[in-house]
Amino acid sequence: MSELHALHGFIGSGKTTLARTLERDLGALRFTPDEWMTALHGADPPADEYPALLARVRTLMLAQWTRAVMLGVPVILDEGLWTRASRDELRAQAAALSVPLTLHVLPFDPPTARERIAARNEEAGAHFVAPATFELFLPRFEPLTPDEEPLQHVIRS
Repeated sequence: MSELHALHGFIGSGKTTLARTLERDLGALRFTPDEWMTALHGADPPADEYPALLARVRTLMLAQWTRAVMLGVPVILDEGLWTRASRDELRAQAAALSVPLTLHVLPFDPPTARERIAARNEEAGAHFVAPATFELFLPRFEPLTPDEEPLQHVIRS
């Protein structure tokens, strides 16, 4: 039986590190939007084009990961799921596919995340995140709420 694992955490919380571990341990197919964006549009796409480019990447990834799940392949979604709406949408997709959903919730410590992002920005070919972008997106992050806990299996890192 297939399974769906999704990661909930902000930029720099360690999502991709965990996703790679799960990929290896579960023999799963991992979908990481930052890697697709970098491969298709470079490490630092223009800010004004970024939302449209990311939407296209997510549409392509959705077609691929849902197909993988239907074929019985375990899937890791390295997305972040910053909003309640995005988590509700994923829960609905999992239910429609009749696949169990496990949500891995990563702790968030802004100073540590900023350090991780700065280090990652120095890596060749890494998806670049400007410090101002981090600060701009920070208020958009909605932590998992207590009423969401029972809606899927939750693992806290």
